[in-house]
Amino acid sequence: MRFFAAASLLTCLCVYPGCNGPGASRGTPMITEVQRESWQSPYATGQALTSEHYRIFSTARSYAVRTYLPGFMEAAYANYSALTGLADLPAREPMPIYMLSSRREWAALTRTVLGESSEALNVEAGGYCHNGICVFWEIGGTGTFSVASHEGMHQFLYHRLKDRLPKWLEEGLATQAEGHRIQADSVLFTPADNPSRFSSLRSAIVNDRWVPLEDLLAMEPVEAMRGGTERAVGYYGQLWALVQFIRSDAGYRAGMQRLLGDARDGQLHVAMNVPASALVQLKAAPQAYNRAVSVPLFKHYVSSDLAGFENRYADFAKKLARLQ
Repeated sequence: MRFFAAASLLTCLCVYPGCNGPGASRGTPMITEVQRESWQSPYATGQALTSEHYRIFSTARSYAVRTYLPGFMEAAYANYSALTGLADLPAREPMPIYMLSSRREWAALTRTVLGESSEALNVEAGGYCHNGICVFWEIGGTGTFSVASHEGMHQFLYHRLKDRLPKWLEEGLATQAEGHRIQADSVLFTPADNPSRFSSLRSAIVNDRWVPLEDLLAMEPVEAMRGGTERAVGYYGQLWALVQFIRSDAGYRAGMQRLLGDARDGQLHVAMNVPASALVQLKAAPQAYNRAVSVPLFKHYVSSDLAGFENRYADFAKKLARLQ
């Protein structure tokens, strides 16, 4: 995917000049050293931006995205480490991100890499992460940065874990990464303050679209999207609430940290009580893998009492959605 011609190398400091937002002044400074080169894509001349953890290929037209995305992503990387409890490691090489100016450019690149039948072409806003490579297009305003932060969590986990997480945890963690407030040269990530997920969670509860816990744990994002927009946004809203709830309880949170640590070390097969080779074979079929591991890993690491957990989780979700 790295089709580019580069020239004019320089180093600069990247700072995001943001909007005012309450509480943002105590956030993470978005100042990072960046190497900038010209980049020739099949569509336009853009830039290749290299920071400590990222290599961003961009044809973005927005001044904010062109200039400040590396600083935002480096701050997001620190947030991923905080959310997962995974210690930072020296980067073997920067992780690749493509930020394109239009959906047309994005779709052309996606067809080239993934083919005409790719499910990714159904994405309506923002982009995706595939095999540790993020591919985005500008959608305007803070949405571009929220999508980049969500998909960046997938990228972070891809490069940091030996075992694949169940989707309920991976997507749930990605929703935790979205909320943020920006002021001056800092960003404050706000997992619990996420208006989009709050709205979708509230809608799922009010409109009787709540998915029972055991079904939610085994569900795939593709399955949720095939059920229509309301089902898809409700799925992500529920996972946002689920991981919020797990993080709010010391015992559940410790279990989640053990799950992440074992996934980092390639030890999830021990929790599943199967040979390591069994999980390796399942990884070739992601949906089969998720169906096989989702509920057993939840029971092993978080709670074996699904009914009791769901009662507490449902109460938490109603309070989070301000319905109690």
